[in-house]
Amino acid sequence: MTALFGLSLIGIFCVIGMALRRWIPALRTNMVPAFVIAGFFGAIAMNVGLSGVLEGVDHELFTMLTAQLFTLSFISIGLTPPPPSTKGDGGRTQKVLLRGAWAMGLTWTLVFAIQALIGVGVVAATGRFGGMEAMYGFMVPFAFAQGPGQAVTFAGIFEQQGWDDAVNVGLAFASAGFAAAFLVGVPLAKWGMSKGLATHSMGISDSVGKGYFRKEEETESMGTETTFSGNIDTLTFHFTMMGLAYLLAHGLAWIFGHLPGFVGDTISGMMFMNGLLAAYFLRWVLRKIRVEHLLDRQMQAKLTGFTTDYVVVASFMAVQAAVVAAWLVPILATVVLVTAVTVALCFAIGQRYGSDHDFERTMGMYGTLTGTTPTGLALVRILDPRMRTTTMAEMGLMNLPEMLYIPAMLTISAAFAGELGLWAAVGVMAALTVAYFVIMLVTRSFSTRTWTLRGNADHETAPEPEPSMAP
Repeated sequence: MTALFGLSLIGIFCVIGMALRRWIPALRTNMVPAFVIAGFFGAIAMNVGLSGVLEGVDHELFTMLTAQLFTLSFISIGLTPPPPSTKGDGGRTQKVLLRGAWAMGLTWTLVFAIQALIGVGVVAATGRFGGMEAMYGFMVPFAFAQGPGQAVTFAGIFEQQGWDDAVNVGLAFASAGFAAAFLVGVPLAKWGMSKGLATHSMGISDSVGKGYFRKEEETESMGTETTFSGNIDTLTFHFTMMGLAYLLAHGLAWIFGHLPGFVGDTISGMMFMNGLLAAYFLRWVLRKIRVEHLLDRQMQAKLTGFTTDYVVVASFMAVQAAVVAAWLVPILATVVLVTAVTVALCFAIGQRYGSDHDFERTMGMYGTLTGTTPTGLALVRILDPRMRTTTMAEMGLMNLPEMLYIPAMLTISAAFAGELGLWAAVGVMAALTVAYFVIMLVTRSFSTRTWTLRGNADHETAPEPEPSMAP
């Protein structure tokens, strides 16, 4: 019952967020999502007296909801069927997708490592204001580059290893990252539109600014019915598959838990990854028995969107202000510097992806590296609302090269587990940063500069237009 109370409160704050975006011009202009507004006001409410008013509805409940909803979001991603393949273009679109996904995935991995180094450095320099240990700086990439769900997942593991308040630190960084994603990202996207860097942008309509559509604009379907409702509803079937994958994920966690040392504890605790693997396995089974078509791509995507929205709000509401306030100076200093460096790196690398939609890719990377992949997609939608470029598809495929971050993740985990000293871990992370950059050079992930801060690059050096995703 307490979990349902918590979910109900999240819903109430989401409605409040919708209303505030509708009526406050600054929120409309900056296109701040209702779920971010909801999280902000939910966090305030929880820290000024709402926590504990209903029995069991406290910060710990919303921490649990963040972790569980995040696992469900990855399960939903794994269950989502791939888009129909593009035919008739000689494989050109496929090459664009793969090249873009590879370059963007490597960018994400490189910046993940750099964010970790900045986090440790800044906290080491400013941690004396409040007694914050430098090790907590390693929480930054989990929060910024991966989002609140993974921040809670890894922080929970680190707390079990003796690092008190790791969850609150991770949530504080993640909340700040979401604020940076939109308060910095939206103005940057609009600036790019004014410079002509977004090749397929449109004016932001009144409905998009307000955040909901008028009746006559409600034309997009949420999905197709794949089952007979007199037998079982289509939505019920999709929830059932998610539930089966959730159970399989816990089975995988039990198996991984038998691995020796901190590796077993870490992989076992990564329920989002166990959920993704379980979902892939379940979809493979459905394909083998020839019923995968019962999973509707559009409906599954909406379920992913639902879990993602609720994860963000729950993560804000789980933050305990008293803990954050004690370490406010190092946290704020870290957030400001990490945001600035992330912008600089995304812009420096994004100019050289070598396509006709590099600015869209750049903003997608910035949104992902400060929030989550859906955050990056939200910024891309500002620039490419009709999906004329391959950017969104590339952001879905870039998860594969992102797996190169695993050595960095294990290095940080070893440091928190006491298997590796702090500065030894920093040395390993520095070496990995160099390695990731070398991989980008060797695989020619950098190309001709296609845009600059002054506008598009000269036509003589610009690449040939690449295929779009438009039908």
